[in-house]
Amino acid sequence: MKDQQPSLKRIIQPYLFISIAGLLAFAPVSFMLKALKNDIIALEYPINHFISQCIHNGEVPYWFNTWGMGFPLQSNLTWGIFSTPQMLFSSLFDYNIYILHIEFMFFVLLAGWSMFHLLHKYLVRDNRIAQLLAICYMLSGFMVGSTQWLLYITAASFIPLVISSLLKLLYTPSFKNAFQFGVVYFIMFTSVYAAFNIITTYCLAIFLLIWFWQSDSSKKIKLITFRYIILAGVLTALLCFPCLYYTLELLKHIERGDSIATNSAFFNSNYLHPSALSNMLLPLSSVKMSFSNTEGTMLNSYAGLFVLLLLPTTIWQAIKEKKRAALLMLTTAVLFLLISFGEITPIRNALNILPGFSYFRNPAIFRLYFLTSLIIFLAILLRNKHFSELFSFKTTQQAKIIHFTIWILITIFILTFLINFQHINSVPFSSLTLFIKDISFGQTILISSIIQLIILLILLLTVKTRRLGIAKLILTADLIINTLICTPFFSVSSYSISEVHRIFHSVPGFPIQDARLNEVSATYTDEKMNTWNHLNIFSKQVSSNESYRGPLTLKYFYLRPADSSQRKKAFNKKMVFAENDSTLVSIHLLIQKPTHIRASVNLAEPAFFIAMQNYYPGWKAWYNNNKVEFVNDDKPGMTIAVPKGEGIIDFRYERKGVWLSALLLHLITFGFLFLKGFYFIRRTLFKSPSPS
Repeated sequence: MKDQQPSLKRIIQPYLFISIAGLLAFAPVSFMLKALKNDIIALEYPINHFISQCIHNGEVPYWFNTWGMGFPLQSNLTWGIFSTPQMLFSSLFDYNIYILHIEFMFFVLLAGWSMFHLLHKYLVRDNRIAQLLAICYMLSGFMVGSTQWLLYITAASFIPLVISSLLKLLYTPSFKNAFQFGVVYFIMFTSVYAAFNIITTYCLAIFLLIWFWQSDSSKKIKLITFRYIILAGVLTALLCFPCLYYTLELLKHIERGDSIATNSAFFNSNYLHPSALSNMLLPLSSVKMSFSNTEGTMLNSYAGLFVLLLLPTTIWQAIKEKKRAALLMLTTAVLFLLISFGEITPIRNALNILPGFSYFRNPAIFRLYFLTSLIIFLAILLRNKHFSELFSFKTTQQAKIIHFTIWILITIFILTFLINFQHINSVPFSSLTLFIKDISFGQTILISSIIQLIILLILLLTVKTRRLGIAKLILTADLIINTLICTPFFSVSSYSISEVHRIFHSVPGFPIQDARLNEVSATYTDEKMNTWNHLNIFSKQVSSNESYRGPLTLKYFYLRPADSSQRKKAFNKKMVFAENDSTLVSIHLLIQKPTHIRASVNLAEPAFFIAMQNYYPGWKAWYNNNKVEFVNDDKPGMTIAVPKGEGIIDFRYERKGVWLSALLLHLITFGFLFLKGFYFIRRTLFKSPSPS
């Protein structure tokens, strides 16, 4: 019988199952019960909100006027207008805290969808195995531990898609597939934390070298494939060039534009301690683990019971059958694990000889590549296996090893429970707040061992009774439960979304600021003594008061002039002011938009006027529509000389190259995605099933 085109229902079902698992695992977020916390609220949310406000008010969002006295949004160093997904969310919605939660969940689910697509299309034939491995990826410890960094979650979402696009190009070399790889890589390049781009690019290059070295294809086919790989590289470079160019330009103007490897303590902070690998068995234990110079968010490496059960038998199979591809992938996973240990091993520091590696810290981000390699290793060895074979304990050697592994894990969890049983009476179950605040490390181990033990016993029972459909649900429930119990520690705060929405109340449009810069509050401390940063972004006011600005701000603004009293004097002014008040008859601020400041002035004598924004290439000034040059001085802001009399001052930020190139790239990306969607719909909905 010939294979037929699968129905739309069969195509959608696994993605729907993955979606339900993700929504349940992050229920406090997906059901809008509690607000996300930490950096995603302090950094991502204000910036995304600002970009959306610009778009909905007819402004090009490439100058962030309320962030550290002004900052260009033109790079892939965390935030910029080149990210098509970011611009899409900001354009389609009036971005608020609710949209942030929807966007977060979209990228969590996309991680599962993209991994399933990779596994099922290229590595695993059995649908259930591919689904479970995809859920192990989507609900891994890396994902729940990284919830405060949206750009880590987007990296997990796009990396499997980049791998899929590359494999498609290798299997079917063509211009269309070369272009598809370029577009997918461009989306990743502009939408994730820059370190992931650097690591992923090196990994892809090494993979291609190994692919051509190990390939059994003829020289002719290799040559054809190589030509299309070069074409894909050229197309990718063309798509990424504008963002890369403006990123390199920005590097010269920010504090983090230089290598940070010389600061060893800072560079190697946020690593994965080897002792923390115990949370691959007991995931809740990561929330209270304590090691110097790192934190719990970087320690969670859980990959699910399904992965734990498969590892012994697949390692045995790979060694016995001498599966070179699988052993290479396992070696790669171990290598990434060793790199994630930071300076505990010499490997991470040795990588600094490669361009780019000395510019980012957080060695524990290599956990993502460890988990990805581990899942691909399993998929390679399970390529022709069926889910039912894995749990036929009396038939195959592989299933017998899995059965034995289950009993080993049950024994470990029982012993762990008994060793930590003394903590059971003091577990703070009376309230969720006390549970999060007062739970001890020993209690997390106790609770985690109970959960894992119960799940394994239920799994064993369902397998023994040959209810394999339920066994799949139990293995999924393991990941859902363990993610869910970690979310109060890593993901969500005690505040409701509506409370956070009220705190970050947004003023419509871009009103003219009457207050002096040092009078504008940048932070707010509530009755619980929690500090909320960047309130001035939502009120659309420029503030000189310190907030959680992060490292990606322009150099020197707060250092000029060297005399602190002079700095205080400058910040005790409005957005535009005359250096000598005695020369001023009147001044009225007429426009205060991110890229345009206009004021009417009347001077008794010539004077210097200052606009309180960082200078960056692209800022220009006019007086009565005549361009004037900036005065180089040791003052914060941008200074121009203005003659006696009445006139109009304009400060404008114009970088046509930035927004035109970004617009063109977004149109290319949208066009490509539209065509992909159109052909998919035509193939599945408007075409009767036919032989493939």
